[in-house]
Amino acid sequence: MQSIKIMTDSASDLPNEVAKQLGIDVIPNPIAVDGRGYLEGVDFTPAEFYDILANAKEIPTTSQISPITYCERYYEAFQRGYTDIILVGISSNASATYLRSIDAVKLFFDNCPQAQGKINIHIIDSKTFSLGYGFPVMKAAYMARQGKSVEEITATIKDWLERLEIYFTAFSFEYIKKSGRISCASAIVGEALGIRPLIQIKNGEMKIIAKPRGNKAVMQKMAQILSENIDPKSPYLMLTGTQEGAKEDMQKMIYSMTEKEPVFVSDVGCSVCINSGPKMIGIGFMGKNQ
Repeated sequence: MQSIKIMTDSASDLPNEVAKQLGIDVIPNPIAVDGRGYLEGVDFTPAEFYDILANAKEIPTTSQISPITYCERYYEAFQRGYTDIILVGISSNASATYLRSIDAVKLFFDNCPQAQGKINIHIIDSKTFSLGYGFPVMKAAYMARQGKSVEEITATIKDWLERLEIYFTAFSFEYIKKSGRISCASAIVGEALGIRPLIQIKNGEMKIIAKPRGNKAVMQKMAQILSENIDPKSPYLMLTGTQEGAKEDMQKMIYSMTEKEPVFVSDVGCSVCINSGPKMIGIGFMGKNQ
């Protein structure tokens, strides 16, 4: 009998209560703010981080999770009798955390040789961000509780990740400018014209695909893209921040085109928020043309 432990990192933006309910081990990402260290999801909630971000003198930075931290989680799972670990983490294109989780496998077995042949560690590079991999992690936890095999669970995760499309926008250029994603001059012009960059994350790549003018226009464009590209059987997810009314407006627009409601809505966490700012909204779904 397989006994499977599901793991992820806090950049998955899974609420702590959801992770606890499903038995998901969420490893916190280190965050540095003006020289002070924090652990995401441990030292603050998303809402509390928005206040920290607003008062920070410099843009906060995220750090990779150390191999030792991963090793400790692997050892804990082994001690508790699990036969398999499935770990899904933030995109390797954005963080060295993925490589550190792999380094930790050798470190674990070197220091715990008695675990050889008794526990298997399966690591999946999500090639994406936030709920883009947080959602399949939740689904994996449900499947593990239903007694599904490692092979079935990993196949389901990979299918979702391979077909995933994410779109998000920021309602302010403040943090995109500070993060260096665009030049100061472009930010000034964009703010003056009311431009809202529409950013796509697909197949591990991030790019601006449109620049609508105005909050309503960018959300309408997102809703249109979803309605035209979503697999009819796919749910959709929503990531929200502090922009007043954006969540409700986005849901209404999508429902008017598809009659779909989001299956899961979560607050934007540090990894996305540092670059987009808290005034943002995002959606994710499985594309039909892949």
